[in-house]
Amino acid sequence: MQTFQNNISVNGIFLAFLDGQKSVVLSHFYEEIAKALNFPDYFVPNFDSLDECISDLSWIEENEIRLMIFNYDDLLFEEKYNLEVINNIFANAMSELDEKGKHFSVLTQIVD
Repeated sequence: MQTFQNNISVNGIFLAFLDGQKSVVLSHFYEEIAKALNFPDYFVPNFDSLDECISDLSWIEENEIRLMIFNYDDLLFEEKYNLEVINNIFANAMSELDEKGKHFSVLTQIVD
């Protein structure tokens, strides 16, 4: 039986995968993003720790990092009020990592 991988490295690009259907509440989102981006053991499930870890990513060797969110319309579906905060954290990480020579992007897929 094939198992789902949370991330892979291809041609010098680190691809991380997150399924919005598995992240309909914030606690599940924290678990999924930690697996996808190989967060270190000191990560704790809160906004500050998420911001700190996602703006660092020094443990990822590749300088090109792409977080691919499938079923984006389901992401935090039961807690939509947290989505703006998460998106702001993503935007902050893109800027901070760019200054460190890493390119971080978030790609989303919405199912019609």
